[in-house]
Amino acid sequence: MSWEHLSRDLHSILNSFLDLVECDGGSIYTIQKNIQGESVLVFKAMVTRSVGIAAVPDALKSVVFRLDENTLVGKTGLHQKFFKEHYPNAKTNGAINYKTQNILSAPLLTPRGDLVGVVQLINKIPQVEGAEAQFDEKDERLCGIVSAQAALAIENSTLLFEQEQILDGFVNACVTAIEARDPVTSGHSQRVCDLSLNFAETINKEKTGSLSLIHFTPTQMRELRYAAMLHDIGKISVKEDILKKEKKLYPWEMELIEMRFKLMKATLRQQLSGGASELELARRLKELDRAMQMILSANEPTVLPQDVSQTIIDLTKLQVQVDDNEVCCALHEHEKERLCIPRGSLSKDERIEIEKHVSFTYEILKMVPWSRGLEEVPLIAHRHHEKLDGTGYPQRVKADQIPIQSRMLTICDIYDALTAKDRPYKAAVPLDKALAILEDEVKQGKLDAILYKLFVNSKAYIIPGTEKSRDKKVA
Repeated sequence: MSWEHLSRDLHSILNSFLDLVECDGGSIYTIQKNIQGESVLVFKAMVTRSVGIAAVPDALKSVVFRLDENTLVGKTGLHQKFFKEHYPNAKTNGAINYKTQNILSAPLLTPRGDLVGVVQLINKIPQVEGAEAQFDEKDERLCGIVSAQAALAIENSTLLFEQEQILDGFVNACVTAIEARDPVTSGHSQRVCDLSLNFAETINKEKTGSLSLIHFTPTQMRELRYAAMLHDIGKISVKEDILKKEKKLYPWEMELIEMRFKLMKATLRQQLSGGASELELARRLKELDRAMQMILSANEPTVLPQDVSQTIIDLTKLQVQVDDNEVCCALHEHEKERLCIPRGSLSKDERIEIEKHVSFTYEILKMVPWSRGLEEVPLIAHRHHEKLDGTGYPQRVKADQIPIQSRMLTICDIYDALTAKDRPYKAAVPLDKALAILEDEVKQGKLDAILYKLFVNSKAYIIPGTEKSRDKKVA
């Protein structure tokens, strides 16, 4: 964005050059790095009044000049001093069909002496019509005064641009760190960001209703982008076992249960083998097999039926006497509690631990010295799990304390979590079902009804230029 501001500023500065030095046209070139890391000069502003040119023509935007003796602009940048050229036969520029009679070429140097660009002034206007005019020492002095201002404008914009690049790099590095800890949700932050920005652009197009009064400026769009990209950065503080937990029991807990079942079976075979006990042995072994199947089924992060929950509770009473002093139980109390989790894979304590990531997100983001216009990034990200009725987390605030950006982010976050296809422990929810789940949250007063209606009616969940596969039902 700073480069766009720079182009406008340089256009104004270039017109000041033309007025002050009294010439017909001019160009400003700025220093940039090419692919090889070499400093080159590129067109940044161009004005030629006699032919009505007020911007760099498309044909010249990609032209670059090395700092060498081969061109006047390159020589000016290389030696960092003024050069004057005169063409008695008028040199014609084919790109704009313009005849050049004389040029004043000057380096744009910062107060520290750093080269940031070159300005070229073309065709000195004569005092008497039809006479020939040349750039003189007075023109050089006047040009030197304005070129110092232009150099400062370029340097300031360059610094702003570099700061933006640093911030972008920091954000991307943070997202990479988040996804490295939880590869299962890789891409989630970027998708939520894309959805949120698309949603904001949709709001900007509204012509009627309450949302027509809202318009996100480029700076606010950037603020929303950072908040969306970093909304889960607090997950770097969550224990990895909890973050990556796919089922109700951890793998090692399931391994311990399987080992106990093997011990129980081996003990029964030793105690009941032979004779009339064979029928009892078969019955007991079958009972253990049914119990293990029930445990495996209950371990999945799906909604747990009430009858299954009661059966799991009963398995704490399924025991085998291993020796005179020890009894082996099918399930221990803490295992039973985990398997009886009614929905999902997290226990109450684990869910509280996961929910802390929002507070950590806020604590991390508020330490960043956000520049003007980006101050609300921490708050927007902090409120993305809050609900309008106060049932969200971490602060349980209500509607009047939840920014519209956070409300948008909430809808996009839930939608992506439901429809994401990269979760190995659950199938992606079909589009119609995902929207139905969101609608149910709206009916309960948890999500913004007006935003949800626009999200659905405008199909803001479809990102332009990407595949529309989420429009299809997923088996």
